Amino acid sequence: MDRKSDIKRLLVYLALAFGLTWIIFFAYILSGHVWAADGEISGIDQFVSLGMLCPALAMLLTRYVTGEGFAVTSKDSLLLGISFKDRKWMYFAIAMFLPWIYIELGNALMLLISSNAFDPHNPELLGLTDNERAIVYMQPIAAIVSGAMASFAAFGEEAGWRGYMMPKMIKLWGVGKAVVIGGIIWGIWHWPLTYVGHNFGMEYFGYPFTGFATMCVLCIFMGIILTYVTCKSGSIWPAAILHAINNASPSVLQYFINHDKVSGWRSDSVVSFLISILPMVVIAVYILIKWLKAIRTA
Repeated sequence: MDRKSDIKRLLVYLALAFGLTWIIFFAYILSGHVWAADGEISGIDQFVSLGMLCPALAMLLTRYVTGEGFAVTSKDSLLLGISFKDRKWMYFAIAMFLPWIYIELGNALMLLISSNAFDPHNPELLGLTDNERAIVYMQPIAAIVSGAMASFAAFGEEAGWRGYMMPKMIKLWGVGKAVVIGGIIWGIWHWPLTYVGHNFGMEYFGYPFTGFATMCVLCIFMGIILTYVTCKSGSIWPAAILHAINNASPSVLQYFINHDKVSGWRSDSVVSFLISILPMVVIAVYILIKWLKAIRTA
C-alpha cells in the first residue's frame, strides 16, 4: 500500500511540477522571446524565472490533495529543519564551498585545453579601475555569501526535487536508480528554456538535441551532490544553498577566459560546458560510489 501511495504521490507531483512550470515557459516561448545571448536579463526573463518556484508549489499542492500533510521535520516531511549535530554541519560547509571548487577547477581545465583563451585584458575587465579589479578576486566569497543568503529561486526548485521527488524515488528504487531517473526528469523539465537559448545559446552543434542531452547530464551529476547533502543533513537547506551558490558562479578564473579566443570544436558552447563540468562530474561519481558502498555495508 505504501508503495502504491508513493507512486501516486510522485506522479501527481510530477504532473503539477511540469504543468505549472511549462505553462510559464511556453507562454514565454510562444510570445516570441529567446534568452538573451549577452547574458542580460530583461523583465520578461525575470518573470519566467518564477517558474523555478513551481516545484515547491507543486510539492505543497501534492501534499494537500493527497493528504500527506505538512510535517516540518522527520520522515516524509518538508525537511525544513536545521541541525548541526552528529557532524551534519559538514554538509552545510560542503554546500558553501564545493561549488567554488568544482567551478574553479572547470575553468582551469578549460584554460588548460585552450591556453590561448587566457586573457588578463579580457573585455569583461576593461574599463575597471584597479580597486574594481581587486573586487574580481572577491567573487567567490561574494557568490557564497549572496547564494547562502538569497537562495529564493534555488529553494523553489530544491523543496520540490530534492525535498519531495528524490525521497520518493529512493524509497521506490534505491539511490542508484533514483539519482539517474531523477536527474533525467529534472533535465527534461529545463528543456523549454534550453530550446530558447538558456545555458548554451542556440548556435551549437546539434541544436537543440545536444543541449537537451547536456542538460540531463548536468542534472544527473549535480543532482547526485544535491541529493547527497539533503539525505545526509536531513534538511533541504544545504541543497538550496549549494544550488544558489552554483548559479552565482563563484569563480575568479571566469574573468580571465576570453571565449572569443577559443577556436575549433572547443568553441562550441555545449562542448565547452561539458569540459567545464568535468570536475563536478568526477566529484559526483566519487560521492555516489562512496554513498552506495556505505549503504551496502550498513
